[in-house]
Amino acid sequence: MRVALLTTTQHGHLNPYIPVVNALRAAGAEVSLLLLSADGGVLDERRRRALGEAEVHAVGQVEMAPWSGPPEKIGPMLRSSPVADLTADVLRATAPDFVLVDSLPVTASAMVGARASGVPYGMIWANLGGVCPREHRRGRWAYDEQLGDYLTEHGVLWSTRTHSARSPILNLMPTIPALVGADAVTDDGVRLVGLPGAAGPRGDEVDFPDLDRLDPDRPLVHVSFGTIFYRRPDLLRTVITGAAATGARVVASVGDLAEELALPADVLTAPYLPQREVLDRADVFITHGGYNSVAESIRAATPMLVIPLAVDQPIQAHFVRGAGFGTALEPAAATERAVADAVTDLLDPARDYRARLRAAQPECGDSAARTAELVVSTVRALPRKEEQ
Repeated sequence: MRVALLTTTQHGHLNPYIPVVNALRAAGAEVSLLLLSADGGVLDERRRRALGEAEVHAVGQVEMAPWSGPPEKIGPMLRSSPVADLTADVLRATAPDFVLVDSLPVTASAMVGARASGVPYGMIWANLGGVCPREHRRGRWAYDEQLGDYLTEHGVLWSTRTHSARSPILNLMPTIPALVGADAVTDDGVRLVGLPGAAGPRGDEVDFPDLDRLDPDRPLVHVSFGTIFYRRPDLLRTVITGAAATGARVVASVGDLAEELALPADVLTAPYLPQREVLDRADVFITHGGYNSVAESIRAATPMLVIPLAVDQPIQAHFVRGAGFGTALEPAAATERAVADAVTDLLDPARDYRARLRAAQPECGDSAARTAELVVSTVRALPRKEEQ
């Protein structure tokens, strides 16, 4: 059995799929990873090692910037992109039995290529957009309309209730009922498979020895705006300073901004942190709301302050707040005082944030193993090629 998984080089998309690739291999599948280079990104050596013996194929280039530019340019950009043809060519050349496509706007052309290739395909999500009611996507509607028109004219199914693509065969949402609740749109074939990633390490984590030297009796706040959206020094400085004003110890992932931020000496910073390890120790997580970060915080039972910056992050903020797993602030409202007040609220045991998160732990599961199980059973149920 040969299975392909198509995603981008963005850490927030590639990271949760490393366990999926390895779970598929453990289930006996030959796996190839098809990578779209997002904004010129590449597969770094740590992540390549974590993928083991899986084949890796570069498919083409996609750009993030147009998805924050004029919406009317999205349709023409998608129709002129070579990614659809490149994806179809790679799939025909590698001839997998099934391809699982990371469903997000920048992979839309690849979805069209997957359908054109004739290879059976399924959808999987790296955010909650695939189950989020469309009224919570109002800020993205103009982009969604362009995307929906493009996909439907090429025969890809489109959910108008969530403004997202669908597969006719398999649709997998790595999430849990405790997070998305009754608000989620799942009655059109979407299956919940547990939170992203596996319960254990991915294999590409970095070291952070300072973590062992922290005072265990002092509240710990972790701050991270991810690997793409972190470059907002004024906001990041305000958030870190506000969190530190509560008396908590702050550990922040700041990319290459450490010198520019000029933070108090008591704040620990690093370009990139072993986030899961830090969250296991943290009392509060201040995040931009990337779904990988949200999922890791839920697994660690760490309450969140979500400050959504772009694209799908307001969707995650909506569900986190609705589940009682944390609170949210718009970036414009994130003053030092507002951040300090939010952190103080999240640290208050009477507010039950951590209790709700702990109650959700039995649902978290191992979504990588569950995804592999469903993909393998789906492929086995497909008609054999000689029967088609």
